[in-house]
Amino acid sequence: MARTNQQPTPGSSTKLGDHVQRLRHDHNLSLRALAARAGVDSAWLSRLERGRIASPDARLLWRIARALDTEVADFYLEAGFGDARGLPGFGPYLRAKYHLSDDAIAQLEAHFRLFNQQQQYHEKEASDGS
Repeated sequence: MARTNQQPTPGSSTKLGDHVQRLRHDHNLSLRALAARAGVDSAWLSRLERGRIASPDARLLWRIARALDTEVADFYLEAGFGDARGLPGFGPYLRAKYHLSDDAIAQLEAHFRLFNQQQQYHEKEASDGS
């Protein structure tokens, strides 16, 4: 039988696991109760909450989100599947491509926001001057 990755995966899988666990506790559900309600294996759910599933099945995330009465899109974003416009999020891309820490990603996102604001300012200035 094939073994699954037993080490926590960096980035979005850990954030997703924390998100699921927080919601489960908010609903006062045990791990087994949520697994039963969602129709997923409790061992799989435990690995998900511990950040040990690098690429969770979107269908199972949908079941968990429905069982917790929360937005499925939020789960997909936490899992790093993409943003609301269908493009991959900047943070998950950086994490996957360069294996950066959360702090490094936050710094790059801040720099990118500043750069984007400067570009928008220059574009507006150029269009006002024409």
